[in-house]
Amino acid sequence: MPPKPIYEEKLKANSTLVAGVLLWGLVVGVIPGAVIGGLWWLFALYIALVLAILYGFYQLNIELFEDRLVVRFGFLYRKVIEVEKIKDCSPHKVLHPVRTYGGWGIRKGTDGTFALTQAFINQAVKLETPERTFVISTHKPESLCEAIKALKG
Repeated sequence: MPPKPIYEEKLKANSTLVAGVLLWGLVVGVIPGAVIGGLWWLFALYIALVLAILYGFYQLNIELFEDRLVVRFGFLYRKVIEVEKIKDCSPHKVLHPVRTYGGWGIRKGTDGTFALTQAFINQAVKLETPERTFVISTHKPESLCEAIKALKG
């Protein structure tokens, strides 16, 4: 039986953003499908790709275990940070995600941090490790930092 997380949080993508991406995918996909001479298979392939990307990055999951913090973006990305390597944890505001990270998702920031952010969620935690500094979206930054600090002693 797998261990039960001490802290767990699931952040779903903003429904307006998902609808916008789908609409954009439909509009862009129709061009080769209808305009360029009936390449409907290309349209179907493009829409399938857009849906796979949305499904793959729809939800950000944060799980804190006794020895590690696991951050998953859908089924495509998983980052494990060992608790013993976390030097500091503090609540953080992501004020300008587009300017700092070029958007949301899995990004390297202009400030040197590595971000795992969900769209339109400005609350986050900033984790300092010897290798890099992470910024991770969360609705409860204080709770996550308290849980990490409690594990570290």
